[in-house]
Amino acid sequence: MSFRLSKPLLVEGRREWSYLLAAASFIFLSMLLWHYYDYKNFISQKKRFVEADVLLHYVKHKEGKTYDVLKLKTLNGLSFYTTSKKHFENLRERRVKLLFFPSRVRFVDYLTTPYIPSVILHVVHEKSARMRLATLLDSQHDSPEMRELFDALFLALPVSQSLRRKITQLGVNHLLALSGFHMGLLWVVLYWMLKLFYVPMQKRFFPWRNALLDVGGVTISILGAYLFFTDTPASLLRAYVMLVIGWMALLWGVRLLSFSFLIFCIVLIVSLFPSLVLSIGFWLSVSGVWMIYLFLKWSEGWPKWAVFAGMNLWVYLAMLPLVHAIFDTFALSQLLSVPLTLIFTLFYPLSLLFHAAGFGGVADVWILKLMSWPNGEMVAHVATPLWFLAIFVVLSLLAARFRFALYFQIVCIVGWFLFLIENVA
Repeated sequence: MSFRLSKPLLVEGRREWSYLLAAASFIFLSMLLWHYYDYKNFISQKKRFVEADVLLHYVKHKEGKTYDVLKLKTLNGLSFYTTSKKHFENLRERRVKLLFFPSRVRFVDYLTTPYIPSVILHVVHEKSARMRLATLLDSQHDSPEMRELFDALFLALPVSQSLRRKITQLGVNHLLALSGFHMGLLWVVLYWMLKLFYVPMQKRFFPWRNALLDVGGVTISILGAYLFFTDTPASLLRAYVMLVIGWMALLWGVRLLSFSFLIFCIVLIVSLFPSLVLSIGFWLSVSGVWMIYLFLKWSEGWPKWAVFAGMNLWVYLAMLPLVHAIFDTFALSQLLSVPLTLIFTLFYPLSLLFHAAGFGGVADVWILKLMSWPNGEMVAHVATPLWFLAIFVVLSLLAARFRFALYFQIVCIVGWFLFLIENVA
């Protein structure tokens, strides 16, 4: 007779879950009240003078009118959109001083990225550290699109609608938006590099120390600084909190690959940051991780190469019904998403190294050719019906426990994929 000890779950039993949900509800309401208090102070004045970094700047034509649209980030952390009838040269990565009128902003909008009427007074010569780094990255690229792309990849800056359309046609939106995929790659690279220096010193001077604790702690700190530097995008915040909890769970010997661990992380993140409830990017990111956990659960015992290859294909197909509930564009070129995701696992860390060495533009020609390849291709605009989305979400939740639900989910995935193919054929 043999016995196999399994790692304990992070939260087990109804009593523990009840305590967790009660504590999370209290934290959620407390944070929401704090945000509301901050909101009331924000709208208490009819007008405010502020300085803000310009994250995005483009010209929009509507009903015979032309005006500038800007996405801004104030020095105290508020992100918002505004418009200007006066045309400016491209202000992206610059800092402006403006007068805005916050009294019309609703609380719900305040929790997201509101539109606030404003008047731009003048351009400030000073730049934030983030924008100075963006300018340094831009100097390595001749193409404006490449500048936007790598600013998004490394600094989480938003991209223009034209570049977004090209990225969408290639099916690689998930690669452009910083998320758990990027955080995981950064963890692997940083942890491996730091461990190369740590292990020889550990063996000689302090063999009693734990590498996971020491090197992991330094890696977590560096990634935390990077998270704040990039303005804490929702998907990256989710990934970072999961990474920290996962690191602590490894130290405690707790099981990581369990749905209870994922749900615990989601509950904790939402309770601490209530505004994420309204974040589409956050919920898409959570959905992607849920699909990964589903695949890992039902592919247990597969060869590692099959898991690595199959997981990318599964996540791409399984996310289609969810993604098309929000973004309706589909093209055959999006089938490149799977091989491009595999290539990206090497491209991303190598690109970081090349940019650090001052040769960031080495692959620009090939990336531009890739992005121009789908030009002229048939594009379909298909939105997921609400009834189908509801069925698919329920099946995805049930599939965490029941194999029959997984089979029905696979039928829905294949059916939806074939339906999209038919619309562009």
